[in-house]
Amino acid sequence: MQEIITNIFNDLIENNDKFQTIQLSDIAKEIVTGKTPSTSKAEYWNGRIPFVTIPDMHNEVYSYKVERCISDAGSNSQIKKLLPSNSIMVSCIATVGLVSINPIPCHTNQQINSIITKNDYDLFYLYEMLKTKKEELKNIGSSGSATLNVNKNQFGKLNINYPEKEILIDFNKKVRPLFDRILLIQQENIKLEQIRDTLLPKLMNGEIDLDKIEI
Repeated sequence: MQEIITNIFNDLIENNDKFQTIQLSDIAKEIVTGKTPSTSKAEYWNGRIPFVTIPDMHNEVYSYKVERCISDAGSNSQIKKLLPSNSIMVSCIATVGLVSINPIPCHTNQQINSIITKNDYDLFYLYEMLKTKKEELKNIGSSGSATLNVNKNQFGKLNINYPEKEILIDFNKKVRPLFDRILLIQQENIKLEQIRDTLLPKLMNGEIDLDKIEI
C-alpha cells in the first residue's frame, strides 16, 4: 500500500505545475521540538501516553508501538510538548530524516521535530514530501558538527513545493483510505504479537495442551 501511495504522490509531482515554493513553517500551525521528562522522577513514567523516540520510527508509517510511555504527570510537566493526533514527526539529530505520524496524542524526545498541520488535508502530502527531504536534511545537519543536527529554526526554513488547495484535497481523498488501512494493519499486528506473547509461555510450560484444542 505504501508503494501505491508513493506512486500517487510521484504522479502528482510530475504532472502538475501549480506549485509554490514556501518554507515548512509557513504551512505549519506549530513546530514542536520534543523533550524528555525528568528520568529521576518515577511518577513521570510507565503511564499511558506514548513517548516516541527514533527507534519507534523505523520502517513504520505510524509510530503506534513505542518502547516507553509517560504518565499524565509526566505529560503535564511539559504540556506544551504534547502533540495532537496526526502530527508529523521527523528525526533531526544523529539519525536524520525518518518520518512518521502519531495516531494518538504523544510526546517525543529532543531528537525529533514535529509539525502540527494547519489543515487536515495537508497531512498525507506533507508526510510524503518530507520523506523526499532526507538527504537535504542530512546536508543541513552536517554543518559544523560531528553529529548530524537539524535544529528547529533550520527545520522550519526547509523549502517545500506546495500545490494549490484543490490538488491537496484531491490527493487526500485518494490516499486517506490507504493510510487508514495501513494503520489498521499495524494495530492488528500488535494485537497478534500480544496474543503470541501471552500464549507462548503457557504452551512452553504445559498450561495449554494443543492435543485438546479443536480446530
